[in-house]
Amino acid sequence: MSKSLQRPSLPNATEPRPPIAAERLPVLSELVTYENRRGRRIVGFHDYAQSTPLDRPWMIVLPGYGETKTDVLAPSFYLAKNGFHTLRFDYSDHVGESDGEILTTTLPKLKDDILSAIDFLERRYDARPIGAFASSLACRALLRAAREDERIALLINLVSIVDVRKTLFAIYKEDHLGRTLKGLPNGVMDVVGFQVDADNFLRAAIDEHYADLATTLEDARNIKAPGIFFAAEHDAWVDLDDVEEVVSALPTRRKDLRVLQDGMHRLYENPAVAKAALKGAVECALRYLPTAKPQARMGDPDLKEIGYRIRKEKERYRLLHGLKKDDEREFWKSYLEKYSFIINVHDYWNLLDFIYRVLGNPKPGYRVLDAGCGIGNYGTFLLMKTIYGRRRSLMRTAASYEYVGVDFVSEAIAQAQRTHDGFSREFANGGPPAHYDYLVADLERPLPFPARSFDQVCMNLVVSYLQEAPQTLADMARLLKPNGRIVITSLKPFADLSQVYRNYISVAEEPGQIEEARKLLSNAGKVMAKEAEGVYRFFTEEELADLLKEAGLTDIETFRAFGNQANVAFGVVG
Repeated sequence: MSKSLQRPSLPNATEPRPPIAAERLPVLSELVTYENRRGRRIVGFHDYAQSTPLDRPWMIVLPGYGETKTDVLAPSFYLAKNGFHTLRFDYSDHVGESDGEILTTTLPKLKDDILSAIDFLERRYDARPIGAFASSLACRALLRAAREDERIALLINLVSIVDVRKTLFAIYKEDHLGRTLKGLPNGVMDVVGFQVDADNFLRAAIDEHYADLATTLEDARNIKAPGIFFAAEHDAWVDLDDVEEVVSALPTRRKDLRVLQDGMHRLYENPAVAKAALKGAVECALRYLPTAKPQARMGDPDLKEIGYRIRKEKERYRLLHGLKKDDEREFWKSYLEKYSFIINVHDYWNLLDFIYRVLGNPKPGYRVLDAGCGIGNYGTFLLMKTIYGRRRSLMRTAASYEYVGVDFVSEAIAQAQRTHDGFSREFANGGPPAHYDYLVADLERPLPFPARSFDQVCMNLVVSYLQEAPQTLADMARLLKPNGRIVITSLKPFADLSQVYRNYISVAEEPGQIEEARKLLSNAGKVMAKEAEGVYRFFTEEELADLLKEAGLTDIETFRAFGNQANVAFGVVG
């Protein structure tokens, strides 16, 4: 049974009201819930400028695959600022607040949720006309929805994936759809950054005719609504010729293909391109959606307001779902059990080497804190550098520095100690090259070390998972000696870890190595899902620098590493 839904109090289209400059119209967000056609609960937001009457057009702003309603807040606000009512929602069986988990997602389910959104808008708001804005893999679901339902009056497609099979091969260099067609299992694996039941996902794509360019063209030929496509000039996942063919297949005259110069599939790699695409989408909505009334000039939402709203919505998600320390400990225990192979991945090894070079070779007597050490990969790297350095110099000296590994997962600490002990026994014939200590402790609380007791601090891929990062960084600054150095790293927003995977398999020599790398990529999908939902946060270079500055560090520098998928920040205690 559907939940009881009340019509909100919105401005009446007939009420006279004083003119308000477009740039000053505040955007309001109303939380909405409803049931989809399968009885699953959907959670979304209705965004609209305060003075927008009810007779204005609607745009459904669809999250990309693996995104939540918060990830599409910017395009929704751009549209709302320019006189549209918008609906953005979390798909069911996906990431976000709606019912279900992304493990069971399929393209037909995404399509059904699009149609359910139209049902809801008509039922609750008597909404018409209704257009839709989608990106990447969600565009494929939107094309099918528009073929099935003529209530969709406009399609705006951003970096649309039009050949699922070709795109998956471009990402993974493996024909997973071909395996499915042969009856071979794929199991649970990474699909465009998220861990899903691949057999279910791919079989649904094949059986329901979403799998290739031919099925996309068939859908396009049966769509009556205007279709606008924005394609990235340097899209490694999508062939521009394929997009052109889909646009040509649309029977309507009201269609367009715009190529975004210098754009990549992940548009936010270039903020200027992303902004141009959003403004272009608003322009097309104003031009093609019936009854849309262009304003004197296009209004831009306040970027600070967008940033504030995004933070508040992600905070809301964390409060709703909570983060229990025991649950987090179990999550990371399971995650790190499958993490040891990453030391073989070249881009990760280069990241460790970059951290080492930025911090500097630990001198005799130095104390090095590896905060959030996990299974001790940076400690292993230091051991190897020290041991091979000794071999080159033919010297056999006593331990030169002290390494302290800290993590809140006791099993990871135990594994780190076993790895380091075994490595020292095997390679360090002249005695241990350094003194290694380990501590099970929570970085969310002050560590039990005296102030100014470390020369170097490494926090590699840790800060994103802290709930109170500024406090932790302040404690790290407390522990550093004068002129002590710290390096913190984070996956960048919209990180594409499949790029690291592709870099690795391009030089892998054994099939077993590729299989281990594939498992590692799928494991990373668990973290990506939590970041998408706002539980974790990936930082920009500027945000990492601000964290260090707030903690009192100086001489701050930022870099990119890990196959260009991680941001790195370095600072010094004055």
